[in-house]
Amino acid sequence: MDTININSIFSREPIFQEIKDHLLNFEERSKDINYKKGIYIYGTPGSGKTEFIVKLLKGLDYDIVKYDAGDVRNKSLIDTITSNNVSNRNVLDMFTKKVRKIAIVMDEIDGMNNGDKGGITALIKLIRQKKTKKQRLENKCTNPIICIGNYYIDKKIKELMKVCNVFELKTPTNNQINTILKSIIPNYEEITKEHISDILMYIQGDMRKLRFVYNSVEKQPDILKNGNLLELFRTKLYDEDSKKITHTLLTRKCDFNEHEHFMNETDRTIVALLWHENVVDILSKFNIEITYPLYYKILQNICIADYIDRITFQKQIWQFNEMSSLIKTFSNNKLFHDAIDMNNVQYTNEIRFTKVLTKYSTEYNNMLFVYNLTQNLDMDKKDVISLFQELRLYYGHDFCKSVEELNTIERIFESYNLSKLDIKRIYRYLDRTVKKDALITIEDIEDDFD
Repeated sequence: MDTININSIFSREPIFQEIKDHLLNFEERSKDINYKKGIYIYGTPGSGKTEFIVKLLKGLDYDIVKYDAGDVRNKSLIDTITSNNVSNRNVLDMFTKKVRKIAIVMDEIDGMNNGDKGGITALIKLIRQKKTKKQRLENKCTNPIICIGNYYIDKKIKELMKVCNVFELKTPTNNQINTILKSIIPNYEEITKEHISDILMYIQGDMRKLRFVYNSVEKQPDILKNGNLLELFRTKLYDEDSKKITHTLLTRKCDFNEHEHFMNETDRTIVALLWHENVVDILSKFNIEITYPLYYKILQNICIADYIDRITFQKQIWQFNEMSSLIKTFSNNKLFHDAIDMNNVQYTNEIRFTKVLTKYSTEYNNMLFVYNLTQNLDMDKKDVISLFQELRLYYGHDFCKSVEELNTIERIFESYNLSKLDIKRIYRYLDRTVKKDALITIEDIEDDFD
């Protein structure tokens, strides 16, 4: 299977050549401030993105430094791959007098944004073009950085894509997969069309499953002639993308019996949220005499299901999880389709998803901000708070509204990489968290001098 030219079959040769040219000219063009240094490759899970880029890099004799979801990819790690810490040559190759360049591969990049948000922000700063004076002071990387992600794109991933050369690897079609099957399966002509159709249905454009079929055939060539083929190649019953599940629910009526096959357990909560967020767009197009009573029933079901969820989480009674999902997703979907005829509605394929910051995530972000501030200023938290409070006493309570005074403060902290936005943020943080009684006053300072 490794000898087959997959790029030619999947029509990926133009992308392969474009990335290859980018890497060959990287060292020469990396000094150009308008040159995009990063590469971002995305596609469906199993479409062969990682294998595609690894083969390309090995063909150019690159030494690959690969990070994936199993690694802790926070700001500290990104700082270690800058030009100050990582060479563009492999040390071990010096013993053989062989020159090999290094490429950094960030696989499963969408998973990098789930935990420490500082990691992906630091990566964007590292990759982006250094156009302004402040950006030229940022860390640089002398090695090409290749990011690999899925179709899931949030705000931070969009920012990353803006500073990279973006390439999409489309999911292989059944005809393309069938072309490979003809090459790897011995006596392909003897296999019935029904069995071939079952195999293609099982693979679903996933290269990992194609590899499994190849390994199975290689070890046991007669396996595809067995009558129990469907037991071996069991088709995935649910969709991995929550947005696709939500879109299907909104566009067609689903039977209650489909619930356990329609989505996996981990998607039930998010699908319910997505369904509720997007159903209001459709309801807004109809007469309120129909939609108001319907939406009232939907809200009642959601309230009941949320109460069940609260008990479920508190008491850890996970058997109620399915019942809750049936009430707030499938029952509501039935009510919706009984009242609304979706055949007469022009509905967009775009599913809106608004991420809501909870109280705890805001507290975490503030804690991280203050911690980074203490590290940059080399002070503890109490001293940082005292410093900024005394600055406010000296320059006046509303100095943040004055451009001149704000510029003066920014110049003071210029060597500490503290921007105007950071200065305004620290004062918002102080106004919300520090007690008024704890603040020092001008009289306290005068008493100290007396």
